[in-house]
Amino acid sequence: MKGTVKEKLELITQNHIDFLNFLRTKYPLFHLSNLFLRDIQYGVRFYLENKGLRASYSEAEEIAKGVGEFLEQQKILKKMDRQTWLLLYPEFRAQKAS
Repeated sequence: MKGTVKEKLELITQNHIDFLNFLRTKYPLFHLSNLFLRDIQYGVRFYLENKGLRASYSEAEEIAKGVGEFLEQQKILKKMDRQTWLLLYPEFRAQKAS
């Protein structure tokens, strides 16, 4: 199954909560933790593979940048530098040990 970069980006942004949960299964992702462009990029590739889609390395990087911008607009990410964001997602607070 093929799709354009735009279609793949739309798939992820329309399902951004599912994508964040997917990323959390792959990387230690907590509220107020750093999230790096490469983490999003590899997450994009794995997420799309799970959906039966492929993305080249360069396509995944382009999509990852778009996902980062989208999540900034949603106030889920705060840009720290050109390839690092701070995750502002209280649903991913670290659990306190009992």
